[in-house]
Parts: sequence; C-alpha cells; structure tokens
Amino acid sequence: MNPIRMKKLESEIIRLISTAILEGKVKDPRVFLPSFHRIEISEDLQYAKVYFTALCNNNERKKLTQGLVSCAGFLSSLVGKNLRLHTNPRFTFVWDNNYIKSLEVNRLIDESAPKTLFEELHPEESETEDEDDDSDSDPKSPS
Repeated sequence: MNPIRMKKLESEIIRLISTAILEGKVKDPRVFLPSFHRIEISEDLQYAKVYFTALCNNNERKKLTQGLVSCAGFLSSLVGKNLRLHTNPRFTFVWDNNYIKSLEVNRLIDESAPKTLFEELHPEESETEDEDDDSDSDPKSPS
C-alpha cells in the first residue's frame, strides 16, 4: 500500500478510536481517557497494533489494557463502518513504554541545557531579574 495512504489511514483510525471513547460509545468503565500515540498496521490491513499511555498507576494500567482488549471488536467494527474498509483490522493494544522513556529523555535534555552567553557573563543579573519578575509589588502612587 502507498505509504502516504497508510499514514492517513493510521491517523484516521486513531482519531476514530479516540472520538469513540471521548463520546462515550465505549461503555466499559475500565476505559478512561487513554492517549493513543501511534499505530502499526500490517500491509494487508488485517492487524493493527495500537500504542497508548494514560495517567495511571500499574493496577489501573492493567485494568485499562483489559478494557481496551475487551472492546477491540467493537472498535474494529466501528472503524470498518466509518472508513468503509474491505477488511476490518484486528486491534492489539500495547502500553507505549518508548513514549514514556522519550518524555524522560526530553526532561533530562531540558535540565542540562547550556546557559546563554549573557547568563554565563552576568550570573548575578539574571538571578535578580528572575526575582524581580516573581514579586507582586505595586509602584507607590502619589497621594
């Protein structure tokens, strides 16, 4: 399949799944606002691996995954009806550890960002400017 068409199909499937969950079409209470990041579809459109994360602990993550697995058939038929595909892909939901690791790497990069030349030459001025921005003192008005 054409790679451009495949990318469009992947983004449309993620949009449809997300919309179905947000609109309450998925009735399973274990499914609570997952964030879908990417999807891998096989060339013959038979299988689709959906990567997701959510703000939850490990116990809630297991429940969320079980909920998504239980509603995979419904989501597959919903996608097939809306996109009018010849075959409905079978969804496999996978927790996206790579996305979480990338967020951690980005945080570490941001923390280790080099100082600007001005901050290196005038460390005391940049600190006082930060303190001045944080104060909420109003200028005195004449009486």
